[in-house]
Amino acid sequence: MIVSMKKVTLITLQHDSENALSVLRDLGVMQVELDNHVSENSTSAFEKVNYLKRVYDFLEQFAADHKLAAAADLSGNADDIAAEVISTQERIAALDTALTDARRHLEALSVWGDFDRSLLDKLRAGGVKVLLCTGSNEDFSAALKVENVQCHEISRMRGKVAFAVVALDEVDEKLFPVVTLSENDDPRKLRKFIAKSEKELTGLNKNLTDLAGKRNILAEAIREESSIWEFCRVQDSFSDHGAVATLSGFVPEPEMEKLLQAAGENGWGIFSRDPAEDEEVPVLLKDNKFTRIIKPLFDFLGIVPGYREIDISGAVLIFFAIFYAIIIGDAGYGILFGIISIFGLLASRKVPKLLPPMRLLLVLSITATIWGALCGSWFGMSNIPWTDRPFPALECFRDFAANSAKQANIQFFCFILAVIQLSAGRIWRVVKERNWRAAGQHIGWMLIIWGNFFLTIRLIVYPGEFPHFMYILYGIGLALVMFCGVNWKQAADIFQFPFDIIGSFTDVLSYIRLFAVGLAGACIAGSFNGMAFDLCQVSAWLLPAGILVVLIGHALNIALALLSVLVHAVRLNTLEFSNHTGLSWSGQSFNPFKSNKDKE
Repeated sequence: MIVSMKKVTLITLQHDSENALSVLRDLGVMQVELDNHVSENSTSAFEKVNYLKRVYDFLEQFAADHKLAAAADLSGNADDIAAEVISTQERIAALDTALTDARRHLEALSVWGDFDRSLLDKLRAGGVKVLLCTGSNEDFSAALKVENVQCHEISRMRGKVAFAVVALDEVDEKLFPVVTLSENDDPRKLRKFIAKSEKELTGLNKNLTDLAGKRNILAEAIREESSIWEFCRVQDSFSDHGAVATLSGFVPEPEMEKLLQAAGENGWGIFSRDPAEDEEVPVLLKDNKFTRIIKPLFDFLGIVPGYREIDISGAVLIFFAIFYAIIIGDAGYGILFGIISIFGLLASRKVPKLLPPMRLLLVLSITATIWGALCGSWFGMSNIPWTDRPFPALECFRDFAANSAKQANIQFFCFILAVIQLSAGRIWRVVKERNWRAAGQHIGWMLIIWGNFFLTIRLIVYPGEFPHFMYILYGIGLALVMFCGVNWKQAADIFQFPFDIIGSFTDVLSYIRLFAVGLAGACIAGSFNGMAFDLCQVSAWLLPAGILVVLIGHALNIALALLSVLVHAVRLNTLEFSNHTGLSWSGQSFNPFKSNKDKE
């Protein structure tokens, strides 16, 4: 259920605005309309949060790459840690650049071997000239012919000859392909620098390892700084009216009493009204123990109904659970997921965030187990002795992957789900809109949906003659929609109407995807079981290989099934069903101004 909101304007004295914000934050009942004006304090706080987040994200990635756990101790200064991380990063980057350059120089010098640059300089100072050269074979041959010099070949690489020219007298260097060396071109010095830099890098990475263990200190600082930034942004949103300041926002109707009581205690003025039609109103969903189960799915998808739309959480939970069961289609998988969810629920005592998703998984596991048992499928096997006739009254569901008649029964069930869910969406709109014209339109579409159902059944599931009442459903439905739903003065409405009819048929037809995906999963599981059985038939020594095939096959099948749930089960609820219910999922969750600890 979507909680009704009030648009509230809080009036207080200008000099008391900061105190009013502190009280308002403690109340935690109002989502403030933020002003576009941003003060220097807000900008500074925002930059501080971003700075700490960048450092924290780096440490998180570093910790993930090196599998480092975070320390529980939160003692330490976040600013000092962040500054040390930044300086360490800068030093590492500088060393990496210097090392790359040094290694490149060392590789270039390697063609002359491990020579001592200082010895070359001493020889030159003593009158012995040593020239290091690199050239072609012709250059080397020409150098050998020069008088009063000795040429020594050192190495050959890629068609080039590296050689040294030694002369006791003055020699014309232009006769040789001399390579001019800089002061840094000394192999021994370069090796010492590389060793020293690598040792320093090891120490710097060790320092980063220690800092990564303190990343929770940064996380706590980010929460605190975010709270400061939010406080500054809300403070910027006060409208200045001389001695008086005003602040606007939205408050849930049930929380108005708290706000009015605080206003009386603090001398505020409160003006409240119903939100205007053109205002973007935040959405607060009041869920119960039943509808709360589906909330993790909505949070994962990041979808919220609009303020003036319908909360269909309960219906989505029921149909999503059924769709999940059909797609998974195996009691063995259901039991496996159930075991995982139970362990998750036990772990949620220490990690409360695990509770909502594990609770949803448990419900889904139960439905998958029930459906798989009805179909007689246990890890892709359907002829297990102790499950031979588990539910005689529901024998029509068994082995749907093996028998065309039983496949038809599953298809029929999928289309039953389609007509029930889509009709429920239209009925909801009739109840919500409470307008005879709108009611006529939606009832007309519901009759068309039922006509599509019988048409689909006769075309796909049980081929045969179309029942006479199908034409009656189409006739009455089309008449109601044309009379109540089409604006004959608008060309776009008239042009769109035939496509809407086709769309309603494809919406019903879309539910066949549940059968198709379930059938594919059953076939994949059966195929891998068959391959494993064939391996074991060849030789008992291949039993380990058969077990490996089964494990890999079922793991792949489970992964594909879960992906299909996200694609197909979610789509049927958030697209087909939502379209007929009139949901655009355009809402924004209610986010009241309160401390970060309260938000957690």
